[in-house]
Amino acid sequence: MDNARRSAVVTGAASGIGLATARRLAAEGWALACVDTNETALAELVAELTSTGRRAVAVDGDVAQRDTHAKACAAAGQMAPLGAWIGVAGIAANHDLATICETDVRRLVDINQLGMLWGAIEALRTWESNRSPGVILVTSSVHGRHAAAGSGVYEMTKAAIEALIRNIAVTYGPQGIRAVAVAPGAISTPALQASFESASDPDAARRRLERHAPLNRLGETDEIAAAIAFLISPEASYVSGTTLTVDGAMSSVLMLPSEDPAAVRAK
Repeated sequence: MDNARRSAVVTGAASGIGLATARRLAAEGWALACVDTNETALAELVAELTSTGRRAVAVDGDVAQRDTHAKACAAAGQMAPLGAWIGVAGIAANHDLATICETDVRRLVDINQLGMLWGAIEALRTWESNRSPGVILVTSSVHGRHAAAGSGVYEMTKAAIEALIRNIAVTYGPQGIRAVAVAPGAISTPALQASFESASDPDAARRRLERHAPLNRLGETDEIAAAIAFLISPEASYVSGTTLTVDGAMSSVLMLPSEDPAAVRAK
């Protein structure tokens, strides 16, 4: 089935990676149900897409609520058969595990973990009802398999959704349903830019993160959107149950070259 005859749900579509993904998929002919809590930005996105003849609808809702996903899948299905469910919406936060409060834990789990689970369930229900294939894609992170101080709960949620896609791939593969994840590294999103501004020296904070990747730069949202577009396409028809890391080799690093010439060893 070509893209013009399929629909997709994209959560977190109003900004960052979700916005880039919605634009990329719309350009490729997908009909989109765009989900976000930012009603204004969401309306602007849908107006942008529909003004160029694309098919898109806004679904204002919190991904932590299961009914948001039911509405999104239904809205997508009204435009064209659902072909893909793409979970991008998520939050990042650092907490000390010894002092973290229950409210903060539940917010991270409800959005990052259950928000993916509820969406995947609704998509699976749709495909089982229609006896049709489909693709579930979740946005994980390099944090899903690597640790950084203070990110324990965030990392737990990302590891959990990678486990989820493996199980879906194994359980529903015989029905032609694929499940994959993308694990971005440091990507230049509005949220990341805001985090830099919280440092006393934002430029230093940015340079420090850039240097963690051997490519010596942040990734761009369009680069993640390109990976997502590939993974849900027929070109990736035998890719399932796995995670594609897109991080500029950040997670391949054991030790970066020294910036201090005096510390460089000859042997």
